[in-house]
This record gives sequence, C-alpha cells and structure tokens, in this order.
Amino acid sequence: MIIGVTGHVASGKTSFVLRYAASFGREGLFVVVGSSSSPEQEAFEGERGFRWKTVKADTLLPQVMDVINRESNVFRADRRVVVIDGADRYFTAVHEQLLEQGNLSDDQYEQFMTEKRLLLEYAVSSYQGKLFVVTGDPGMITPFMTKRERCYHVQLAQFNRMLAEQSHQWFRMSAGLAHELRGNKFRG
Repeated sequence: MIIGVTGHVASGKTSFVLRYAASFGREGLFVVVGSSSSPEQEAFEGERGFRWKTVKADTLLPQVMDVINRESNVFRADRRVVVIDGADRYFTAVHEQLLEQGNLSDDQYEQFMTEKRLLLEYAVSSYQGKLFVVTGDPGMITPFMTKRERCYHVQLAQFNRMLAEQSHQWFRMSAGLAHELRGNKFRG
C-alpha cells in the first residue's frame, strides 16, 4: 500500500503524514532525505505507544529502501509503517552530486538522472508494506532554465506521476489542510 503526499514547501506535509501513518500501525521507520530528524517526528513519539526510528538516506534512498524491503519481518508488517520524507529532496541531492562532476555533458546528466529516478521508482513500487511518501511539487519550467534544471524538474514530475498512479491515496497539502485527490476507503 502506497500513500503519497505532495504540496509546496512548509504546507504541512510532514506533520500530516506522520500523524496519518501512525494510525496505520504501532511502529514506524522515518526515512529522512536531506535533513536530520524532524521536530514533527519527535512530537508524535510516544503518541498512543507509537515508536519512530529515524533513518537518513540522501542520495542512497533507493538502496536504503531496498535494504528495508529485504529485511522486513513479515510478522511485524501489519503494525509497521515506513515514511519517506523528501522524495523531492532525493532528486535535489542527486542533482547537486551530478553538478559537482563538472565533466558531464547535458546528455550524460540526463541519463544519470533518469537512471536514479528509475531506481527510486523500482524501490518504492516493490516495497511490500505500508509506505507513505512525501514529495514536493516540481517547479514551473521557464525558458530561462538550463537544460539540466529542466531535466531535474521533468524527472521529479515523472516520479510524482508514477507515485500518484500507484498510490492507494494521494493527498495535496495546502496551508496545513490535506485535500484527498485520489483514494480507496480503508475503514468502514
């Protein structure tokens, strides 16, 4: 089961997804991309006995998800949730890593970004448990962007599209309010 949450910066995505994810289990892995543990995660610690374990991922997010998937205990699957906070920051980290390699052509850059997106898509799609993915909206493409900047935004948009298509629920956050754009009912 995949639940996706998107929205702009500071729209309340992390707070919403942590509270919502906690209603699906008793323990969770909080996979953080780009920053240390979240104050929201710490605020929900201990709520109804729920426990979070924080894992940092950055550019290794697909590999981290692969390890989590392989090492998941099927007997604990019904009470565990995994939250990825910052799929969009994964693309930013990969973008920055590739920019540091000054000898890449634009075509090589695009090929690497596509490969990294496909790795993440596979890792997310193959996860067997309850997965919540927080991602940001890609920026608007303008004629003033470089080819690499356009590629970054296109790759993020393609990932978000895949996530929206495969999600059981898809939310858009705006000013702290969750708007369900797509959903299946889980409770009667």
